[in-house]
Amino acid sequence: MRGTSNSTGEISNPASWVLENGQFFWIRVKGIATKRAGIARLLAEIDGYVEVYREATGRDLRDARVLEIGYGARPLRLIAMQSLGFDAVGIDLDRPTLGSVSELLEIYRRNGVRRFIKSAIRHVLFDGHERSTLRAALRSRGSQMRIYPSRFLVGDAAQFPFEPQSADFIFSEDVFEHIPREQIHALCSRLARVLTADGIAMITPCIFTGINGGHLVEWYPNTLMQNRKRRTEPWEHLRKRRVRADCYLNELRLSDYQEIFSEYFEVVRIIDRDKGIGRQFLTPAIRQELAEFSVDELLCNRVTYLLKLRRSNN
Repeated sequence: MRGTSNSTGEISNPASWVLENGQFFWIRVKGIATKRAGIARLLAEIDGYVEVYREATGRDLRDARVLEIGYGARPLRLIAMQSLGFDAVGIDLDRPTLGSVSELLEIYRRNGVRRFIKSAIRHVLFDGHERSTLRAALRSRGSQMRIYPSRFLVGDAAQFPFEPQSADFIFSEDVFEHIPREQIHALCSRLARVLTADGIAMITPCIFTGINGGHLVEWYPNTLMQNRKRRTEPWEHLRKRRVRADCYLNELRLSDYQEIFSEYFEVVRIIDRDKGIGRQFLTPAIRQELAEFSVDELLCNRVTYLLKLRRSNN
């Protein structure tokens, strides 16, 4: 993975940075009212991991060793899994904000003032409500929220000294699109050594060719149904490219991920999590302009690759 924060973007113009992050801030403000539904979706995703793992291995995920690649600045998924009793650890380039001021100071030292501002605002205004909502949802399942700081590893997953065959289940959500192609190769090579012979991995990148692939806030999935004025056009990142997202993007397509993963794993299944997203914006004129891309590529967003070791790797 990259040596700097994936959430530190490449917007050099301060006004553009403020505008893009201002939109993101406003989405977070409006999302407070629906946070309970968001937490419910997160827990449903974890339930989905349990079902997929049982179908693929015949075993219970609670008896497995779980590794998350890229838990992010808001590590709710990893906190939830640990609280629900899963033997789960995670690794990320960035230190998470679990509640201490020292974590914010470390973010400033490692990642600079822009990342510090984003993290501080999120921590002060949103993290408390988000954690309390998660705590209530866990309580309804008979669990208490538990945070184990030592299980939030910080470092480059492609170089971290994991023990061989130390993970039965590896998962990653919305991370691989932020890793350069050559570093994905290095990461996959390492994960193929970390995964047990009968384990599985679920890797879900956001595909660049989808309407949300450019990571512009006004084209996030939860904004597509809103009748709103936007400063950019549909698939702006594939067309005019006038505005950049505040993060690094590798611009890989569906076939690129398929090719890379197939070098190190057997691709068991490909699951399109948001099939058809953005169809209402795909006019004949835009379709003609983007003729080099298939309709499936343009109407996808998050795609899960279910992987297991090839027999030659066992």
